[in-house]
Amino acid sequence: MNLKESYRYANYLEGLTTIAYAYLKKDDFVTTTTQKHMRSKTNSEAQDENITVQKSFDVDFTPNNVIDFIVKLIAEKESLANAIALAKCNAEINIDNAVSMNKRKQAFIHTLKNLANIKASERQIQGSDYKFNTDGNQTKYFYPIIETVAINYDRDDVKGLIKKYSKECDEVSAKLDAIEINTIVDFNPTFDINETFEDAIVAAK
Repeated sequence: MNLKESYRYANYLEGLTTIAYAYLKKDDFVTTTTQKHMRSKTNSEAQDENITVQKSFDVDFTPNNVIDFIVKLIAEKESLANAIALAKCNAEINIDNAVSMNKRKQAFIHTLKNLANIKASERQIQGSDYKFNTDGNQTKYFYPIIETVAINYDRDDVKGLIKKYSKECDEVSAKLDAIEINTIVDFNPTFDINETFEDAIVAAK
């Protein structure tokens, strides 16, 4: 498989693990409830009966099967992770660093774009104050206020950085896409990625 397929397989294993954990968290799955109907206590002619309460679902595997399945999944995920790490070592660039730096640059681009959208502006608003009139009474009066918003940074520099980092991110993304397709991971998957959880766990029993 190539690196891209290995990532997809890793996600598939993670999905199987999540479902398996969910089963083990269901009391109805990991326990069996038995009711002892002691009819003879109040009716000497009646027979006592033990009844197993029906579960809310019917599956072809047991809690022990699920536990064993998780053990296999953990081993599979560990082997896959080691194979992926080895394949990455042979790539032309450090993939993890490239992905990390691309995320940082994209976050910066987002901030820069917000700055690029800010515009200088001017507007007139109304102010108020008080003064004494000719009768000596305090009265309120209104007056215009010219409010000016100025940009405290170089818009051209901001736009230039957006172009610079966008181009770098695009180039790295294209290179990463090519690496994911062309880098071979020396690993033979145990599970079929197209199988459902139920199919996979029954096949693994």
